[in-house]
Amino acid sequence: MSPMSRRRHAQLHLPPLAPQQALTVVAILERAIDAIIRAHGDDMQHYTDMQQQEARARRHGISIYNFLVDPDVDF
Repeated sequence: MSPMSRRRHAQLHLPPLAPQQALTVVAILERAIDAIIRAHGDDMQHYTDMQQQEARARRHGISIYNFLVDPDVDF
């Protein structure tokens, strides 16, 4: 697999941390994740469900057109 064809993933590059600092970073990230889920959890679940349905359809050679999605929504 060439480096250009790999899917990019979000990464955080942190300096070496003391154990207490590492725990603080983990706590902050967990709180951020919880806040994102509280604010957008339903929409994220709907989007994930749509992606799974589309993937299943593609495996069977079917195209899905979702006309219920507002094309003017800013992401």
